Amino acid sequence: MKFVSIATKGIKETVRDRKGLAMLLVFPMAFMLVFGFAFGGTEGENTPHEIAVLNYDTSTVLYHNNTTEQMNFGNNFTQLLKELKYEDSDVHLFHLNNVSEERAEDMLSDRDIVCIVIIPANFSNAMRAVINDTVRTEITSNIGEMMVGMNVTGWNATTGTYYFDIENNTLYLDGEPVNTTSFGFESYPANYRLPVVENITAELIIKGDTGYIGFGMAQSILSGILEQYENEVRSKAKEEVSGYFDAAEQIPNDFVYRKVKGIAGTESFTTFDYQAPGIIVFALLLLVVGVAGTLAGEVEHGTLERLKITKMKSFDLLFGTLIPWALIAIAQVFILFLVAIAMGYHWQGGITNIALAIAIGIIGGISSISLGLLVAAFSRSEKHAENLGMLVAVPMSFLVGAFFTLPRAVIGDFWGKTFQAYDVLPWTHTVNALRSVLTFGSGLGDVVYDITMMIILTVILFVLGVICFSKTRLRAEE
Repeated sequence: MKFVSIATKGIKETVRDRKGLAMLLVFPMAFMLVFGFAFGGTEGENTPHEIAVLNYDTSTVLYHNNTTEQMNFGNNFTQLLKELKYEDSDVHLFHLNNVSEERAEDMLSDRDIVCIVIIPANFSNAMRAVINDTVRTEITSNIGEMMVGMNVTGWNATTGTYYFDIENNTLYLDGEPVNTTSFGFESYPANYRLPVVENITAELIIKGDTGYIGFGMAQSILSGILEQYENEVRSKAKEEVSGYFDAAEQIPNDFVYRKVKGIAGTESFTTFDYQAPGIIVFALLLLVVGVAGTLAGEVEHGTLERLKITKMKSFDLLFGTLIPWALIAIAQVFILFLVAIAMGYHWQGGITNIALAIAIGIIGGISSISLGLLVAAFSRSEKHAENLGMLVAVPMSFLVGAFFTLPRAVIGDFWGKTFQAYDVLPWTHTVNALRSVLTFGSGLGDVVYDITMMIILTVILFVLGVICFSKTRLRAEE
């Protein structure tokens, strides 16, 4: 069994090649550490967004229950931001830095804060306009604008419109008295005037570095909170108006409610949790560089010619080469998994999931070895093979969605699944399977499709690699 000797030789050479081994194991570990620090893997729990709020609001006067009230909506909104917390958590959503405008600008430049929230001077006046608009709309929808504020007598009600006689406190419709209690008029002032809606617009500014991912996350959350805050103000105004009409049953303000519910066990899910399995696949793709360089080196240094003298078969060379690189694939999956956990990776499942992930990694590793055969088949030297392998492996890791979600590129349906253009590559299924098993705790039954596709595509790629390498490098073999 010559392949055993070749495999032993390959293992020894790999262990002695410290630079190559570091490239395959240490380089992906560095990636895992960088991504862990950059995308929150080390934090483990939600953390507040660091922001600064500059409140220039000058307040406004609200008329409420025949009384006036001084109201500063800017202070109210700022207090809301202080008190907001993550769902099902005691951690605050924001940490507000009480600093001057000049200091806030410096902190923003140094990325000590993710954004500055600037509340304009007319913010309260704009919110008053929101309330007045809501009140006016709500009143007219309840009793009709023609009857609100009517302060006339002797009306000729032949037009079929509402008429309210203030002196007699009686409502008429087409000349016939109507029971006003059904409209709540007993508690509603007869001489009430519709509020005037002022043409006021306030611009709340969320300032930050648009190229910074922290700003992108914070401004999106703040925009949603501001919209919800305005909706809450409108809702309160509607409740006030509806109280005047003694409505027995209030129509809800919202008919469709939104609730975010995480997959069991992923409540503390971070960006790093999504990316960690992709980094493992990136490491597996780096095997292309090692395999291609090793095989091209065998040719360049004349080792392959000497092996041919021993009547070595193609099977012996290729299977013997496959064994050490498959062992490296196992080491990569296991080591990177441990590093990811150390960086705060929230993995799901038990020992069975780890074993399944290693099996998936072996198949993904064989796919990379097969691609390495193809690269070696068309390389002129060891250096050329390594450069070409890197040129193929790195873009491939992005193309299969190892780091970021890819745009949809649907080709059709296959085996009850949506088949996209990226699905012709076995590593796409490797990424999907590893994420399902490690991040979401899925079992074998949930990843059967991806594993099957990996095996089919890997076999095809391996056969192509063997044929090409045999024809270009093993022609003299009998």
